[in-house]
Amino acid sequence: MSPPAQDRWIILAGIPKVTKDKKAKRLFPPSTDISVAGNELPRASVLTVPFRISSPPCLHSHPYVAAADSSGLLLLLSTEPDGPMSSLVTYHLCDARTGGAVCLRKHGRPVGFHGINISLMTRDGGCVVAELQPAGDGTGRATLLFYAVGEFRWVEKELAYSPPLHRYWVGECVVSHAGMLWWVDLSYGLLACDPFADDPELLHVPLPPPVSDQLPERSPNLGAHRCVRVSGGRLRYVQIHGDVDAPVVSTWALSDPASAGNWNPEHRVALADVWADESYLDTMLPGSIPAIALLHPRDPDRVYFFLGSCIFAVDLLRRKVVEFSKFKMPDPPNELFMRTSHSVHAWQYDPSSSRYDFVAKCLRQEKEIAPRSSWTAMIIGCEPAKGMKRDRNDSIREQQKVLRTGMSSYAWKKTLHEGHRCGQGT
Repeated sequence: MSPPAQDRWIILAGIPKVTKDKKAKRLFPPSTDISVAGNELPRASVLTVPFRISSPPCLHSHPYVAAADSSGLLLLLSTEPDGPMSSLVTYHLCDARTGGAVCLRKHGRPVGFHGINISLMTRDGGCVVAELQPAGDGTGRATLLFYAVGEFRWVEKELAYSPPLHRYWVGECVVSHAGMLWWVDLSYGLLACDPFADDPELLHVPLPPPVSDQLPERSPNLGAHRCVRVSGGRLRYVQIHGDVDAPVVSTWALSDPASAGNWNPEHRVALADVWADESYLDTMLPGSIPAIALLHPRDPDRVYFFLGSCIFAVDLLRRKVVEFSKFKMPDPPNELFMRTSHSVHAWQYDPSSSRYDFVAKCLRQEKEIAPRSSWTAMIIGCEPAKGMKRDRNDSIREQQKVLRTGMSSYAWKKTLHEGHRCGQGT
């Protein structure tokens, strides 16, 4: 028996597949801009977009799904080449139910490439896209930019948080829970507020006290060994720690979303116990430390992990592998990239939900107000725009040529560092 519609969920790849416009026209249903191919768990489901929505992954940036809402809305960060070594980022709302997409107005402030500080939230009567830009200068200030879909404008508000941060905000993701958005910095804690509030208050929640023998990070993305997500109706934190030769998986649950950080410990499981179980031996995987993929949205005892090109779920109570599969998803063209919790979303999408009605209304209003700002609009209807299309295609070809011929390891690391630093600054 299949689960009720409201309980169904899929693992959505964070990086979409980008296809040429002519191919998309053949494959997509008529009058649609995007398509979502859903797969059974634990395989990846993938969003596909045409070139007119986003360019393919380039040297230091790639399109990214920053949020997946249960109403069917996806927030896509699209990238456009701006020369051989740089890209521009625009925000698109994609409607999985109709296949429509609309480009949001730009807000004029610095934008990060990897969706670390922006998300969306729907509530009866409206939809908001919110981006938080904490200051790292020790002032304890942050700028909240929020966009009421259908009004075609960004609003900025200055908020305060404590204790102040004396460095860049190392954002990992944004989580929607308990009527608030939670911005996650895995080395600092969480900042949360209600973006719909007239005067939002920014709440700081520190993570559980550091555990001993923290594993060395194998990726610039801290989410390889640490993760904050919603599971079983509560915010939960999972970490792989301990000695490299005896790693442990531990989980905590936030007891009160309005508290200052009251995390209750729940599981502490030695990975050696999992490796020794027959269910793990049957996968033929090595006894290697995996990366955290995600938490089951309803079952807090079940955690998913990446290892190489595979994904598997472990029941922490039973110390057994309960799901296993190859995991095929688009990856950025970067040899330093490692699949982590930043790579996927646990998307609980119910196509039959009545919440969709007001979301559709917001999108209709947005399309009526918003100018045709997509690349398709700019390259159609005037002779000078043909030059813009040529320049764009030349930039894409130039970046793809560099990818094919290869870059030095130093150049990759420098490019990755610059992109990561840019993301921290937003």
